Amino acid sequence: MSVIDRSGRRAARAAGSPCKVPRRLVWLALMALSSGAQAMSFAEAYEAARGHDARYRAANHELTAARQGVPVARAALLPTVNLNVSESSVLGTRRIANGSNQDVRLRVDYDAPQTSVTLRMPLFNREASSVYQQAQAQSEVAESVYRGQGLDLVDRLAVAYLQALLAEEGKRLVDAQEQALIVQLQQAERRLERGEGTRVNVAQGRAALDLTRARQIDAQDQVELARRALRRVTGLPTPPLRQVPPDYTPTSLIPEGMVAWLDLALRQSPTLRAREQALTVARMAVQRQTAGHYPRLDLIASMARSENESLSSLGQSATLRTVGVQLNVPLYNGGGVEASIKQALASQARAEEEIRAERENVELEVQRHYQATANGAKKIAAHRQAVASAALALEGSRRALEAGVGTMTELADAQAQLYVVQRDLAQARIDYLISRMRLMVQAGVPMADAAADLDQSLVAVAGTADAPKQP
Repeated sequence: MSVIDRSGRRAARAAGSPCKVPRRLVWLALMALSSGAQAMSFAEAYEAARGHDARYRAANHELTAARQGVPVARAALLPTVNLNVSESSVLGTRRIANGSNQDVRLRVDYDAPQTSVTLRMPLFNREASSVYQQAQAQSEVAESVYRGQGLDLVDRLAVAYLQALLAEEGKRLVDAQEQALIVQLQQAERRLERGEGTRVNVAQGRAALDLTRARQIDAQDQVELARRALRRVTGLPTPPLRQVPPDYTPTSLIPEGMVAWLDLALRQSPTLRAREQALTVARMAVQRQTAGHYPRLDLIASMARSENESLSSLGQSATLRTVGVQLNVPLYNGGGVEASIKQALASQARAEEEIRAERENVELEVQRHYQATANGAKKIAAHRQAVASAALALEGSRRALEAGVGTMTELADAQAQLYVVQRDLAQARIDYLISRMRLMVQAGVPMADAAADLDQSLVAVAGTADAPKQP
């Protein structure tokens, strides 16, 4: 099964379901405790980043909020029931005429309790139906945006992880160069003691060594900065990382061919999918505004019980049950509905143009990263050959110096050239892996599959718990 076709439950959960923070925090703690003994794979760094990265967690909360818009809109299509209870105390006097036509004042003091239950159920409400459909479309937009944020997290994490590897590789190369220059300086000093060398050769060797030690400081700074950037995404004290093997050879892309990747991106790209769903939202908005011309029909039912409702009904109670319909027909609202429809149509046209722009952008990015990936394999092979040639040139300079026909400057230049081509080879490998990852991100490959593809290119470093045993 190819990397692109593995879209099972695990990938679906990783792409669309919000992370469970408490369980992930426990996992992060365990990861931190064991970080000193085991190299952290990219998949493990990805799991840690999902639980820590602020941008991804903010997108998670945004998705949760968008999902709640559906039940909120659906509530307008469901019945509503209200209970009203009131208790009134009436205090006053009542004046009447007696048989002798004399005014008689009587004190009136009574309670008037009332209880009613009212049910209202929409029978026809075009606007509420349009709002509900629009909320569903907005929820789908949020799902695609969240998936796009997940792929953006993979991209940012891959860059941070691979830049950390590149910084560590640069530090190892400059350390190896320092050791080689120390040996060369010692050899120059011994030749000077035997009368076979000159002080100039020793001074040249010492200058090359001092320059390399200055580069060591810069390399260590780059390592610290790269690890800090990775720690910012994962939230973990950076343990040893898996490395790109020295004999790394790029594997073939699946599927093969730019046309296949373009077709895959147009079908799976979360950003393009979000634009298409945003167009659906805009169309629902047009329907919602058009619904302003439609009538609204509601079913109304109520039951009320009252006692002593008025002065003339003292000592009496009444129970009333009513069922009926209410029709509300809009006639004129000052032209607001027509203006709202035109506004929604303009938003719909804008969404259509945004889809076209996003499609062109996705095609351009896929072509760019595919070309960089395809050419990256050739660059790696060319840099590997350059390293072999530089190593051969260094050996020739060393033998020429030992034979007395070469100079220390030539040897130092050959050593520096070997360092440069080795650094370029490491940079080419990292650039290739970044381009390959970004190609998958642009094509909408599930996050877990993209992480697994990168892990296939990495090996555990020597001395860690998961490193392969030496024979």
